[in-house]
Amino acid sequence: MTSWFGRLATALVLAFSGAWCGAGAAEPAGTDFASAGPHAVEVTLAEWLDAKRGRPVPVKIYAPKGLSGEAPLVLFSHGLGGTRDGGAMWGEHWASHGFVSVHLQHKGSDDAVWMPEKGSMAGVTRAMKGAMTPANLVARVGDVRFALDEIERRKSAGEAPFKSVDLARIGLAGHSFGAQTTLAASGQRFIGGHGTEPMTKEPRLKAAIAMSPNARNKKQLEQQFGEVRIPVLFLTGTADGSVLGDGTKPEDRLLPFQYAPGPGKALAALEGADHMIFNGHQLRRKETPRDAVIQKDVKALTLAFWAANLNGDRSARDWLMDGGARALLVAGDRFETK
Repeated sequence: MTSWFGRLATALVLAFSGAWCGAGAAEPAGTDFASAGPHAVEVTLAEWLDAKRGRPVPVKIYAPKGLSGEAPLVLFSHGLGGTRDGGAMWGEHWASHGFVSVHLQHKGSDDAVWMPEKGSMAGVTRAMKGAMTPANLVARVGDVRFALDEIERRKSAGEAPFKSVDLARIGLAGHSFGAQTTLAASGQRFIGGHGTEPMTKEPRLKAAIAMSPNARNKKQLEQQFGEVRIPVLFLTGTADGSVLGDGTKPEDRLLPFQYAPGPGKALAALEGADHMIFNGHQLRRKETPRDAVIQKDVKALTLAFWAANLNGDRSARDWLMDGGARALLVAGDRFETK
C-alpha cells in the first residue's frame, strides 16, 4: 500500500476510528465534526428548468432550520447512473451544521441510463459506459452553472431557503463522475486532439470535494490538473478500484491530488473504503462493520474542510491541514496535505 504514496511528500498515518472508541487525544471544543449538528434539517424536492438549454435539472435541497445569519452553499453532483438522492448522508450532515446543500440530478447520466436494462447486468454495464461521454460532462458542468444562477435568482426573489444563502461562500462536491464534474468546474483541463483543452472554470466556487476522483487519461497530468487552484479535498480508499470493468486501480485515484498544485489540497485514502461507500446513499452491496467507521470519517473530514474553507474557521483548518487530526485516525487510514 505504501508504494501508492511514494511520490507524496509526507504520508500521515492517522487514527480516526479510535477516537470514537475513546483512544487518542480528545478533539478541541467545538470540533466534533463527525456528530450531527444543532440544526434540524428540512428536505425539499424540486425540478428546475434551464430554459436556455431546454434541460430540466431535478434537485434535492437540504436546509438547516432555525439558522440565524447567512449560510454557506454547497452543491453535490452524483455519480454515473445516480440521482439527486446521491450524497444524502453527507447533505444531511452538512445541513445539520448550518450549510444549505443542493444535490443535482444530471439528465443523460442519471438512473434513466440503466433502468431500461435493469434485468441484464451486461446491458446495464453497456448503457453506463455509453453515458460516460465528454458531452455529458459538459452538460453536467452546465447544470452546476445553471443551478448557481437559479439560486442567485431565487435569493433575489426572497425565496427560502436561498434568501439566507451567502453567495460568496460556495462549494461543490461530487462522487465518481460527479468528482470529474467537480474538478472540471474547478479548473481541470482535458486532453483532446490538440493537446489540453480547458473546461470553463466556474469562478464562484471557493472550495471543492472530489470523492473517488480519477485521471482517466494519464498523459500531461501537470497540464490537466495544474489549474485546479481552489482548495480541494480528495477522498478515496484502498478498495476504490475498477468500476464497470474500466481497469481503474486504487492508486489511479491518487493522481488528481498528486498533480493539483497546493496550497489548500488534502487527500484521505481510507483503509477498506470502496467506490460505493462515498456515494453516501445506496451501497448496492452487503454492509460491513467497517462501513460505519468510514462514513463517520467522511462526515468529519468533509465538514472540517467546509468549515475551514467556507466559514474561515481557523480551528477546523488547523485540525485538518496542520495535523490536528492525527490522533483521530487508525493505522491503515492515510492522510496528506499540501
